[in-house]
Amino acid sequence: MRLLQKTITALSFMLLAAPAVAHQTFLVPEKFNSATGEQVNLVITSALTYPNREGGPSLDRIPFIQVIVNGQEVKNLTFTENETYMNTSFTADNTGFAMAAMSSKRRFGEIKPEEAGDYLDSLGVSDEVKAAFFAQEGTPALNRSYNKHTKTFFCVESCDASKQTAYQAVGQDLEFVASSDAANHFILLLNGKPLANHQVTVVSPGSDNLELNTNQNGAINFDTSKMNSIMMTAVWVTLPEQASGVYQSDYATLTVDFSK
Repeated sequence: MRLLQKTITALSFMLLAAPAVAHQTFLVPEKFNSATGEQVNLVITSALTYPNREGGPSLDRIPFIQVIVNGQEVKNLTFTENETYMNTSFTADNTGFAMAAMSSKRRFGEIKPEEAGDYLDSLGVSDEVKAAFFAQEGTPALNRSYNKHTKTFFCVESCDASKQTAYQAVGQDLEFVASSDAANHFILLLNGKPLANHQVTVVSPGSDNLELNTNQNGAINFDTSKMNSIMMTAVWVTLPEQASGVYQSDYATLTVDFSK
């Protein structure tokens, strides 16, 4: 047992790439280009398929919310909850590039012993980690926790002003930002730093998903010529020091529209 604990300790706080889970939480505007003076509606929801709406969080589950238009933070937000999504709205009295970001509270739970193997596989953990977990005495449940981090880029009237907002991190544990290299270049950040060689999935309704890896600078780029609204997704897993500890997952999504 001591050897098994050493195996986990050697992997202490090691962060591993993991595939996207079936249900994704995402933030998306009702319209990616709104007019000045009209109400902007931002929808946060979870679904098997983007951009469907299947389940919305309650406001008390979202401790971090930020909306910026033309470099200025929007303060007059209102919220409406219903079964399939939560709506965040405001009146657009500023013009230019806009960004909205939301993060959920950390949730904790247990995975049944008989389902632990499949769950660890879905996280992409190594065979050594799985072996250490199953070497524990008895048949313990797997302790897990997770956070959801979601962002969207949109425009009010025009996207010509204050695009600098797209390149700046908002402080989420895992998040996408735009790259100044080109409109179809994005960077994945972990705790504010570029995350190299990490899996990113690009979902475009009506097209096959793109499975990409970030480069050494944490960046991805892809052909957007046949895409309209898309969702990018990534997952980051923090392993516990002990096999009996908590397996933490951070999920990030970003929605963008490339249509003109």
